[in-house]
Amino acid sequence: MNIFAPLIRRPVGTSLLAIGLMLAGLWAYLLLGVAALPSLDFPGVYVVANQPGASAQTMANTVLAPLERHLGRIPGIDEMYGNASEGAASVMVRFNMNRTADSAARDVQAAINAAAVDLPTGMPSPPQYFKFDTSQIPILFITLTSDGMPQDQLFDLADTLLKPAVAQISGVAQVQVFGGTPHAVRIELDNNALAAKDLTANDVANALRAANVTSPQGVLSDGRTQMTVSATDGLQTAPEFAHLLISVKNGTPVRLSDVARVYSGQQDQYQAAWFNDQHTVGLQISKRPEANAVATVEAIRARLPQLRASLPSNISMTPVFDLTQTTKSALHEVQVALLISIAMVVVVMLVFLRRLRPTLIAMLSVPLSLAGAFVVMWTLGYTLNTLSLVALVLCIGFVVDDAIVVIENIVRHMEKGTPPLDAALIGVREIGFTVISITLSLVAVFAPLLFGNNMLVMLLREFSVTLTAAVVISALVSLTLTPALCAWLLTHEPAQPKPPGRIERAVENFDRGLLRLYERSLDWAMHHRRIMRWQPLTLLILTFALGFAVAQTAGGTFMPDEDTGQLQVDIDADANISPDQMTERTLAVAKIMQADPAVLDQLTMLGGNNAGGAIGNSAQMFIDLKPRGSGPGQRHEGIKQVVERLSKHYDKLPDVKVSVSAAQFLGGAAAATAAASTSSSCSAPTAATCSRGR
Repeated sequence: MNIFAPLIRRPVGTSLLAIGLMLAGLWAYLLLGVAALPSLDFPGVYVVANQPGASAQTMANTVLAPLERHLGRIPGIDEMYGNASEGAASVMVRFNMNRTADSAARDVQAAINAAAVDLPTGMPSPPQYFKFDTSQIPILFITLTSDGMPQDQLFDLADTLLKPAVAQISGVAQVQVFGGTPHAVRIELDNNALAAKDLTANDVANALRAANVTSPQGVLSDGRTQMTVSATDGLQTAPEFAHLLISVKNGTPVRLSDVARVYSGQQDQYQAAWFNDQHTVGLQISKRPEANAVATVEAIRARLPQLRASLPSNISMTPVFDLTQTTKSALHEVQVALLISIAMVVVVMLVFLRRLRPTLIAMLSVPLSLAGAFVVMWTLGYTLNTLSLVALVLCIGFVVDDAIVVIENIVRHMEKGTPPLDAALIGVREIGFTVISITLSLVAVFAPLLFGNNMLVMLLREFSVTLTAAVVISALVSLTLTPALCAWLLTHEPAQPKPPGRIERAVENFDRGLLRLYERSLDWAMHHRRIMRWQPLTLLILTFALGFAVAQTAGGTFMPDEDTGQLQVDIDADANISPDQMTERTLAVAKIMQADPAVLDQLTMLGGNNAGGAIGNSAQMFIDLKPRGSGPGQRHEGIKQVVERLSKHYDKLPDVKVSVSAAQFLGGAAAATAAASTSSSCSAPTAATCSRGR
């Protein structure tokens, strides 16, 4: 019984089904997102809490300890790391792979709610949590620089004007503002003046609170109409605060300006960023997990002229550290490799089959398998990334094998005089089980990557599913469409074929030469059976020995190094360093970086997020290198040489640790890039307090 016979007997209907699959695959391809890496739903959560002004020891005792106590009760935790510094605390929780990120996040939120009663009452906001997700790697930074505008005004423009506009662009998931904090009136008390007026800092604080209470003013009514009374009773500007009456001593009014210096500034004057050598405020943009990273960045760049027109003329807007440029070039190279592999398969098949129709029939399995793989990828929410495209390149050689085997068996029966339709039915009935067994054996190779639950399996799952889908669909095409077209299009060779041309004779001579070489080797093997009996074991031993030798001499890493043309620099200093000293040392590092001939642009970020915490003892830099090439204005060396040269310069700097690394998607720097605004690791040598849970 041949279950594929109904489709083989109806070549027109089967062809229409194939055309439908092709159109569905094309439509799915257009809908697929583009990213550098697969989106990993990693079961890990990062919790952050801030309390401005608190020491590291206070944060560890009053914030970190209660959080760890409640988070540690969640089942399924593999590791938990806590980190406390001045004004901030963080806990990184990694769950076992049997948990999903969503369920872990729900349990973490419940633990945070339960810990609320044990946390200090003066915290500006409750602790927040963030799920680990590679899709949250920032895809673009936008910097705002101005020669005459203060940082607080730049921050206000970025936060109120640019951030909402960019967040509305399709594909954008999150927009964070860095490099500054909102406008604030800063008050520096004079202790001598306070003592002379017999006042304390608490008296000043109470006066400020009383002067800024916004309360209802009431309603006026004359019996026929009614009007709500409104009044602006809050203080807004530094002169208004300076004129505020604090107290009356011996009939003499004491105003705030008598006991303090009052001026305009930022809520946190040490939150800062620099683009090259200019102060900057910028936007850090992440995409949605299902979004096309390249299309999202292109949409943002297309919107930039409109956004520039809405800003004052003395503000410059520059996109930097565009990670999609590397993604775009990498995907382009993989797509070129895909086209080259298809062309090579066509040439090889044409050389050995030497007939156009069988070659075209066999090649139809390639686009149909790719189309089916695209449909499966779109259904499962996958993206076009480096790993999934590599799977498509590898499957080109697999998907034509089944079609060639089926065609050869059908042609063999046709050469014996069997009609094409009968030859197709007989050929599929004979070879169908073989095709299915070959397909199942290939699927079995990738089965561990389909059902495993460790980090490597999660990373390679899209690769394995894409390759498996293409192989399975190629088997279905080979058992249905291929024999149907053979029965419809192939005919018997004429009794007296035309004399072959020069190219055909050359190809035929090459084919006969290979056949003679194979016959001699097979004849020798049959006459030396005792030697050949030990050949498989000998080859196995030699292969293992050669592989072991290569592994010992070549070395290796988790993923190959990439020259993305971008660097990330982490700057750490002593935990007790002052903000002014940290700023000075960060600028010294930036000056060395800017002087390097391979550097194009640099973005330096000082301080943590904008939650009002202290500046801390760390800073980050994001570097765009010049394009690599041999021409003027280009980079003549690889990124590894640039990193080594810069590391030697930074080794000479005292009291500061500078780590330079290449930004890589498949290497270790991708995780660091994902945490551009907050760090998810515990650095024991530099953190004031670092604790490890279970």
